[in-house]
Amino acid sequence: MAYLPPEILEQILIRLKVRDLIRCKSVCKSWLSLISDPCFIKAHLKHSYERDRNDEKIGERRIVMSKYRGFNIYETFDVDEGLYDFYKLHMLGSSDGLVCVSPSDNEVLVVNPSTREVKKLTTPQIPEPGHLCWGFGYDASTDDYKVVLGSMIREKLTYFQVFSLRSNTWKVIGWIDYIFLSRMGILCEGALHWLAYRPSSGIKYAILSFSLSEEKFVEIPQPVDVSYQSRLGQQSCMRLGTIEGCLCAFRYENLPNDIWVLKGNNGKQSWEIFRSEREVKREVVHTIKQLRYYIPNKNTFCYEPYVLRSAVFLGSSTFVESLVSPHFHRRPRRRQAANTMRRSRVNSNNYGYDVPPADDGSISGAGAQSSMM
Repeated sequence: MAYLPPEILEQILIRLKVRDLIRCKSVCKSWLSLISDPCFIKAHLKHSYERDRNDEKIGERRIVMSKYRGFNIYETFDVDEGLYDFYKLHMLGSSDGLVCVSPSDNEVLVVNPSTREVKKLTTPQIPEPGHLCWGFGYDASTDDYKVVLGSMIREKLTYFQVFSLRSNTWKVIGWIDYIFLSRMGILCEGALHWLAYRPSSGIKYAILSFSLSEEKFVEIPQPVDVSYQSRLGQQSCMRLGTIEGCLCAFRYENLPNDIWVLKGNNGKQSWEIFRSEREVKREVVHTIKQLRYYIPNKNTFCYEPYVLRSAVFLGSSTFVESLVSPHFHRRPRRRQAANTMRRSRVNSNNYGYDVPPADDGSISGAGAQSSMM
């Protein structure tokens, strides 16, 4: 191995699993330097995605959180059926091998289950705990990972904050006049997606998309098909998920039938029914353990993965094993970080946000796109 050209050695190492690469770091300094290089980490991540995508035996690789300590059967995974509660365990999202979880009250972590690295986020300022929604994903435009938090105000507005792993700070991005029905944002094509409704227009369910790069919301048009409207569009039990890399809408009670998929063709998006006669591929499901007493870099964070043929995990986060570290950017100096937080606060009220007047009936918000329906 010592006589192999560097480019050949790199291609060999890229094809190894994460646990093997961690062992390879101990071989010599040159291997440690290569495997720790950001370019190698991105190349390995790309190869991991392609390997899963080209594997005809599986559909998606998912990650869920176990609801009970010591249990790893798939019936006990955390589904997005309720609102966020700091006293419960929650999966908040997954992207490029990093997983955002809330293992206990007032604690949010970004972890890499493969490398067992943990980053604890600073606790956000939440004006009215109890009705929150979250999301997590990668912003390719800034090479950054972001945690998105929405909190309801006055029962008709939702305020949003974004945490950047690059800057290690929270910032307020604005408010929109929608109430969110789903807790975890579904990551697809660089955007997070939630179910919501607009109080000013009555109980009309909407699918909202939040671009991680532009940090703006848009409402995705839903099918006008009578079948969709009767089975999904007017139902509060509708759920979002991903299938074959596309956003989908469904009801758990109807699976594997009545799955609607948002396809993109020539720059245009359109909904189509996922035919029940199409075979639902097997999925690899990783179950992350409870992390109440986590020790960074020690012990495994996941149970052995399941391989099963089921559509019940459509609403779960997709996952890929990677070397990406939650500490991939240096933390700013303490004084600089404190100044950044002070500048982002608005001290005109007890919320810590620039809340609009209570009688303002037309709301678009700083984080909303002006053309939002």
